[in-house]
Amino acid sequence: MADYRERLHHKMMEAKNEVMEDGTQSRQSQLDNIRTVSGSLEVVREQRSEGKMGPQYLAALAATMGSLVMGTAIAWSGPAGPPLQLPFDQGGFAMTDDQESWMGSLMPLGALFGGPAAGIMMGKLGRKGAMIATAVMFALSYLLLVLAPNMWVIYAGRIASGLCTGIASGVCPVYVAETASANVRGFLGSCVQLMVTFGVLFVFIMGITGSFRWLSVFCIGCCVVWILLLLLIPETPAYYLSKKKYREARESLEWLRGGVNVETEYEEIQRGAQGSGGQSTGMAELLKRRNLIPLGISLMLMLGQQLSGVNAVIFYTPKIFALTGSTMPDTLESIIVALVQVVACAIGASIMDKLGRRLLLNLSSSVMVISAAGLGAFFYIKINMNNEALADKIEFLPLASLSIFIFAFSIGFGPIPWLMMSELFSPEVKGPASSISVTFNWTLAFLVTKFFSTVSDAISIAGAFWLFSGVTAIVFLFCLLAVPETKGKSLEEIQRLFEGEDEHEDLGPIVEQEVY
Repeated sequence: MADYRERLHHKMMEAKNEVMEDGTQSRQSQLDNIRTVSGSLEVVREQRSEGKMGPQYLAALAATMGSLVMGTAIAWSGPAGPPLQLPFDQGGFAMTDDQESWMGSLMPLGALFGGPAAGIMMGKLGRKGAMIATAVMFALSYLLLVLAPNMWVIYAGRIASGLCTGIASGVCPVYVAETASANVRGFLGSCVQLMVTFGVLFVFIMGITGSFRWLSVFCIGCCVVWILLLLLIPETPAYYLSKKKYREARESLEWLRGGVNVETEYEEIQRGAQGSGGQSTGMAELLKRRNLIPLGISLMLMLGQQLSGVNAVIFYTPKIFALTGSTMPDTLESIIVALVQVVACAIGASIMDKLGRRLLLNLSSSVMVISAAGLGAFFYIKINMNNEALADKIEFLPLASLSIFIFAFSIGFGPIPWLMMSELFSPEVKGPASSISVTFNWTLAFLVTKFFSTVSDAISIAGAFWLFSGVTAIVFLFCLLAVPETKGKSLEEIQRLFEGEDEHEDLGPIVEQEVY
């Protein structure tokens, strides 16, 4: 590609010389020749990757396999709980309710420390290197669960898998964003959450075996598949450029785009890397306007994701089914909810690049406000008012509200906060900013998981759901007024949205600067 541009440049110079030297030729004709050649350069500058899409889909699959493994860690405590509650002579550890509470909450607690680790590992090992290291650590954490002789080792395994979950939730979306073309970045970025839901579903299905050890063996198998897929893909061009490895960056981009016309995109990524000084910077850089605004947006989206009450809704799924008179086993109910999440995430991924992030965020949050309020109303009538007659008349409400809530969450606030986290930050702060967002998210997840029962006892289940509905309403207004649309924009174009007048520079095409 570079040779082709040099030939075009040489051809333009010849055309200009002919205009000056050949007085018999029409000046207009010569100018037309120049415009023709210039048009060829314009094609080089404007043409985006038109090669095979397969390579970047494979890269996205390899990265989001980490999200699937992350989903297995999130859901593991659900199907593992009943076997662990069995007596020692039946293969369990006679786990108490308090121990079960800690087993569930230790995973997000470990993820708190995974957020900062993700930023460090991305900077030191690269995106691919960080994922390989995380996959190995994930396998070791599940090995602890396979071999656990008591609850203390179960706790250690859950903390370790939580640490890996925090790292994966920071690294995998960044890899997808840095390797996907702008026209499919929304779809591929949404696959991060989609694969999480697949991981949750697979774990619930494997839970039918009734053994937490075989469940953990299955999860180790997922880790092995992840490692094998990672061996097939390159490091991201953006990371190579941040380390001034220009040849490797170009080769990576050519592999991802099928080997055709990567010059313009390469130069655009290079400008972003040069604008960041080619390296990560300290926290002081985050206080600048161009970085502080996207960080605030990302944190608010993470808050909306966790304080929407999704974990509480899933926690109360068995009770909601029971209130409708269902006699299905809890395992089957969990599989049904997981299937709803998979379908909704798949729909969200398919329309992400058509409808955009803002519309889906606004739709998702507004519907969650109504459905969470509906759940609160039912529990208020059923428990607080003890009005069985009225509750029987609206017995459809809790199941309908549950289904609508899960669907709305999965098309918007499930995938988009992770997607936009990987889109909003400039290269110089992507590591620390992503770490802050991931840590904030898992801090909220831990607090909701551990203390939801305490809050519900204090203000009732109805009050807790109304609280979630109120917080989500505030987040809806924030999305409506402050969240920008990133659909179809390159990462560099997105980051320019937050530059002030004094920070904005003319970053015109490098091709024109070189030729003219």
